[in-house]
Amino acid sequence: MIMAYAYKPAKVDLARTAKARLEDVNVSYKDLANVCSNVRGRRADAALEFLSEAADGMRPVRYFNYNKRRGHVGRLGGKKGGWPVKSAKIVRDVLENAMANARSRGLGMCKITHIQANKQHQYPRLAAKGRRMRADMETAFLEIVLTELSTEMGKKAEIAATKPEDAKKIEIKKPEIETKKAEDVKKENEAKKEADVKKTDGAKKTEVEVKKTEEAKKAEEVEKEADVKKSEEVKNVDAKA
Repeated sequence: MIMAYAYKPAKVDLARTAKARLEDVNVSYKDLANVCSNVRGRRADAALEFLSEAADGMRPVRYFNYNKRRGHVGRLGGKKGGWPVKSAKIVRDVLENAMANARSRGLGMCKITHIQANKQHQYPRLAAKGRRMRADMETAFLEIVLTELSTEMGKKAEIAATKPEDAKKIEIKKPEIETKKAEDVKKENEAKKEADVKKTDGAKKTEVEVKKTEEAKKAEEVEKEADVKKSEEVKNVDAKA
């Protein structure tokens, strides 16, 4: 029986989406799920580049879940990760299939809106050489849904247009904020001008006071010189007498 997609789109045009699915693949569903977590929400071309590097063993993959006893990878900033080459190859192949489906439907640049991997079947197996130890084989499934970016932007614009009251409120608030900012700027400029005027007045007053003190000192010196001259003249007259 074919499984249904777990993705149920809302507010997105189904005609502008492309899908791809792989079932009953013999790979660790835990590795597959972590690879999916690393590309979820990315653009299709960027995700394909990431997966191709991971499939070649040139780039580590961060493990968000199922990471007990996992080592810390320096290239991931010390976070837990690994190199699931087999899982990365499978996800890359399914993504290429989804991108081919998008091109056949006439879609442009796409984004990964849904990607999921999990355990599907568990087949009973026994250990080799007659041992009674169970070694069941687990298979996984993978599904990817791509959505055209232009439709997402259009839907956001439509949702914004469905609320004209909110849009009006935003338009009203903008001029109010601008007028308040202009008033604040004017007040600041006026305060700066007043401070500059006070400084200039204070400087002028200090200059006048300095001039007055200098003139008073000069007058005192002149008076002292006159007194000295008078005292010398009196001494000369007494000596002649």
